[in-house]
Amino acid sequence: MNVLFYKSILPLNSEDHRELYLQPHPNDYGFARTTPVVPLAASEFFAACRHYPILFSGDDASLVAVAVMGYSENRNNFINDKNEWQAATYIPAFIRRYPFILAHGTDETRQTLCFDEQWKGFNEKSEGEALFTAEGEQTEHLKNILTFVESLHLDMQRTQPFIQRLLELELLDKRDLQINQPNGASLLLKDFRIINEKAFMELDDSIIVEFHKKGWLPWVYSHLLSLSNLGR
Repeated sequence: MNVLFYKSILPLNSEDHRELYLQPHPNDYGFARTTPVVPLAASEFFAACRHYPILFSGDDASLVAVAVMGYSENRNNFINDKNEWQAATYIPAFIRRYPFILAHGTDETRQTLCFDEQWKGFNEKSEGEALFTAEGEQTEHLKNILTFVESLHLDMQRTQPFIQRLLELELLDKRDLQINQPNGASLLLKDFRIINEKAFMELDDSIIVEFHKKGWLPWVYSHLLSLSNLGR
């Protein structure tokens, strides 16, 4: 299983990991420092559009919304040399869920909570928060983690019908985006897609009503508004 910035993913279980603790490392995002683009759930658009361009990336079968946080292949501009995230800036849930993730176990119909065993916060020295009780039950801390990870998974799933509808209506334009930075440098973002605002405004009223009833209109406007961040 290959996922951005996860190095060694293992299923979490009380038999093998009953003694496992998680030591928090607040505002340490070194794991994402070389990752300038991450997937974004549509429910995050409103918060994210204030800070990042929200674009669409991938082919038709695997198209996802993404937050762009840097214009080079290995640099997240929102993480400083101390691995701290820029203050007062929204942090995508894809990043906040690390070092945990849902993945298919041996039973392909079920999702299992997994973790990156190489994250420096894990230990068996009773440092930080316990993940299991002595009886092998989930601690409240682990239950809260699981709730958050499952919520993000569902939000990602809810985003896909929105993206598929944009594709069906041929509203997504493939663009190579020329970025002119304040220092005079010029950069090119390739193979991304954006909503064609003109085509969207010309949609039949019935489709606009459909988007309204499904709660998709704010997602469209948040995406369009986010494009003003391209030159930052």
